[in-house]
Amino acid sequence: MKAVLEGLAVTALGGGAVWGALAVPSAPAGETWAGLVPMTVAVGLVLAGLWMTLAGMRAHAGVWSLPRPTRGTLEVLGLAVLALAYHQGIVWFGYLLPTAVAAPITLAAFGVRSRLGLALSVVLCPLAFHLVFFQLLGVFPPYGSLFDPLDLLP
Repeated sequence: MKAVLEGLAVTALGGGAVWGALAVPSAPAGETWAGLVPMTVAVGLVLAGLWMTLAGMRAHAGVWSLPRPTRGTLEVLGLAVLALAYHQGIVWFGYLLPTAVAAPITLAAFGVRSRLGLALSVVLCPLAFHLVFFQLLGVFPPYGSLFDPLDLLP
């Protein structure tokens, strides 16, 4: 039954990712839609989750008692909630502020315990990602609908 629950969690995560990818504005005529890669990954997550769910159901046909969630399942669900909150934060506040908040939380979830490292990630992760994606790759940075710290910069 664990495989069924994990499959349902991956399907739900993929569904949230599809919803998020649909929020990416359409591209001007002749350009590639910026949501193409996120949507492809999101649909892949949904399909993989459904596959996992069906495989788990086949493996345990007739056994439908729900087990207690394991620590790993709870950690995956926690990261899924963080991912959805991060996406919504980007919609509301642009790129910099949600990334500064999500970076140390994500690093801590993956085992980083250095207080200095977590504190530095608040500045270094948004800076590094900004340089890679927006400067080197030329991706257009998402701006927040409520408030964006980039509005304060000249």
